[in-house]
Formats: sequence, structure tokens, C-alpha cells
Amino acid sequence: MDKGKKTGYVLTVFGAVCWAFSGACGQYLFEHRGLNANWLVSVRLTMAGLLLVVYSLARWRRGAVRIFRSGRSVGALLIFAVFGMAMCQYSYFRAIELSNAATATTLQYTGPALVLIWLALREKRMPARKELIAVFCAMGGAFLLATHGDPSQLALSPQALVWCVLAAISIAIYSVQPRAIIAEYGTLPVTGFGMLIGGLGLCAVFRPWHVAGRWDAVTVTSMAYIIVFGTICAFCCYLEGVRRIGAAKGSILAAVEPVASAVLSVVWLGVPLGGMDFGGMALIVAAMVLLAGDDGDKPSERTCKNREKACLDAKKD
Repeated sequence: MDKGKKTGYVLTVFGAVCWAFSGACGQYLFEHRGLNANWLVSVRLTMAGLLLVVYSLARWRRGAVRIFRSGRSVGALLIFAVFGMAMCQYSYFRAIELSNAATATTLQYTGPALVLIWLALREKRMPARKELIAVFCAMGGAFLLATHGDPSQLALSPQALVWCVLAAISIAIYSVQPRAIIAEYGTLPVTGFGMLIGGLGLCAVFRPWHVAGRWDAVTVTSMAYIIVFGTICAFCCYLEGVRRIGAAKGSILAAVEPVASAVLSVVWLGVPLGGMDFGGMALIVAAMVLLAGDDGDKPSERTCKNREKACLDAKKD
């Protein structure tokens, strides 16, 4: 495996860990500080996008706005901002608000399956055996961590279920859709403008200038973490990782998030881990090992045969 792919695996996993802490902080703010998803997500995306855009302009100047010179790239950026960024963040935190972080995390990890289905349809192929095994391991591990093997613990209202499904769909969108414009214009400018546009759109809808909740040092610290690490670092690392290793592998490796959530529950909230928790972690680690051992640069047997046949045909001509 080359160095670029190894870096892609590390970035993807780090982004997922940042998301785990962000989800826990969000649930804490909802339950103990009176904030709501409408206010939190609007401010989170807008502030994080503004910081990234300012940094991109300071570093690349005119190069940071090249994406706006093409109508095609602007259209792709708007799709990413609305359906990848805004919908992903709002649906996830809205699902947490209506249920809990564990339930929302479990159901959003149907996203990797959607990514594999989409890629298989687009490329007119069946998913590789390792990909299928890995996605079932990742989703099974997330299920065990969140439910301890008891499906009855996923007691959802119809409204909460809808938002969880939308979160899964949006994960599939931002894992696949922005790869082309990120490769052309860079991770930081695309992510920054995507967050800023998505955040401003949510601000127009939810009007977050009416500040919600009870504010103290803990609230400020949690919001700062959510903006800097849970948004900027998480999305930039994840999207750069996806660019290096591919959408299917990236979306499955992000399932390390439930493992990080379980560790956080023990260290911060004092929740003991049982056998089902360790079983879930083992399944997710197995998914990561399967994907890490898959050398994407090695051509398949069918590809080799096709190349050999093409060479023979060319010689005949």
C-alpha cells in the first residue's frame, strides 16, 4: 500500500473520531444547556465555513475562488453545500435531538451500503467480496454498540426515523458527490465554501441570531470544539481521506465513530462496556482490517484478461 493511501486511512478515521466527540457534545448541549438543533447547526456550519474560507483566501488568494469561474463547478458546489453539508449536519443533529446519539449513529451507518450500491450501479459491477463483508461488519458493529443486540432499544418516533434516514442518504452524497471538484480545486476551499453556503442557507431558515440555551464556560468550550474539531477538522480530514482511498472505503472506515463514542462514554460519562460493546468494536475493527488489506492498485483478474485480449486484437490489426 502506498503512502498516500495510508494517509487516507488515517485521515478518514481521525475525522470519524472527531465526529464522535462532536455528537456527544451536541447531545450534552441539548440535554443540559437548552440548545436546539436549529440554532446549533446553523451557527456551526456558518462559523466553520467562514473560518475555512478566510484561511483559504489568505493562503491561495485568487486560487481559492477558481471554483466560481465555471458554471458546472458552481452547480456541483451548491449540490454539495445543500445536500451534502447542510442536510447531513442538520438531519444528524435533529435525529440526536429527537432520539439520542447512539440511535442516530446506528441508523446513519446505512450510508456505506448506499455508497456501495451507487458505485456498483454507476460502474455496472457487483461490489467486491471484501467490500460487502466489510460493510456488513461495520453496520453490524454499529448496531451492537448502540443497541447491545436488542432491537427494541431503537424506539423511534416516525419523525426521528425520517431524520435518521436523511442522515444516511446525506452521508452517501457527501462521500461520492464532491470528489471531482475536490480533486480539481482542493479540499479546504471546497469544504469551506460548502459549509458557508450551507450554513447561510440554514441561517435564513432558522434565524439563529435569537441565541438559545444557557451559556457558561462549558457551553462555550463545547461549541468551540464542535466548530473547530467536530466540523472543520472532521470534514476536511474525512473528505481528503475519501479523495485518497475512495468513497466506498472511506464511508465504511468512518464507522469507527461508534467505537470512539463507546470509549468516550466510558472515559467521560462513566458508562460500563459489556460483551456486546466489545463485539461491536471487534466487528468494526475487522471491517477496517479488511479494507486496509485491500490493495486498490492491483488490477483484477478480469481487468488483466481484458488488457491481454486488447493487446492480441491490436497485434492482429
